[in-house]
Amino acid sequence: MGRESQKRRTRKALVEAAGRLIADGGRPSVAEVADAAEISRRTAYRYFPSAEQLFVEAALEATRQNMELSIDRGPADEPVADRVDRLVDALSRMTLDNEPLLRQMIRHTIDRDPIEPGVPPRPSRRLEYVERTLTPLRGAVDQDELDLLTHALTVVIGIESTIVLRDICGLDSAGILRVQHWAARALVTAVNTARSAPS
Repeated sequence: MGRESQKRRTRKALVEAAGRLIADGGRPSVAEVADAAEISRRTAYRYFPSAEQLFVEAALEATRQNMELSIDRGPADEPVADRVDRLVDALSRMTLDNEPLLRQMIRHTIDRDPIEPGVPPRPSRRLEYVERTLTPLRGAVDQDELDLLTHALTVVIGIESTIVLRDICGLDSAGILRVQHWAARALVTAVNTARSAPS
C-alpha cells in the first residue's frame, strides 16, 4: 500500500497547491502548480495534462473534509450498513451540488490513458471514501471479498451512477438517491449474509 499511498499524496499535494494559488486570485498553469507543490513538472503533467482539469479538482477538494466527517460521525461500534448509508447520503449531496463540475471532470479524463502503470486515468476520492467507510470490515471478511464490495460500491454511487440514473433512467434527484441507497444496502447485505452463512 506504500506506493499507492504515495500516488495519492502526490495527487493531493498538487490539488492543494492549485487550491492555494487559486484562492490567492491566480489562474496557475500546471507547471506553476507543480513548482508550488515541489513536485516535478513531468509528474504533474502525468496527473493533470490540463490546467482546466486541475481547477475542477481543486474546486471539488473543498468537499473532502465534509465527506470524511460525515463518514466518521457515528459511534465506533455502529454497523457498517449505517456507515454506508451515511456515505451514500453525503456523496449524493456532494454529487448533486457539484454535478456540472463532476461532468466536466469526466469529460477531461474519459479518453485518457493511465497516468502510469497501475494508476487509473482518474484516481478518485470516492474509492478512498468507500475504503474509509468499510474500515470496520478489515480482518473480519476475506480481503478478496472486501475488495469486491469496495469496487461494487464505487459503481453504484457517485457521478457515473447519477448520470445513468438521470440521463438514461430519467429519475429525479430523490429517485436517484433511493436507487443508490437500495443498491448499496443490497451489496452490504450480500456480504453480511455470506459472513453469517454456516461453513
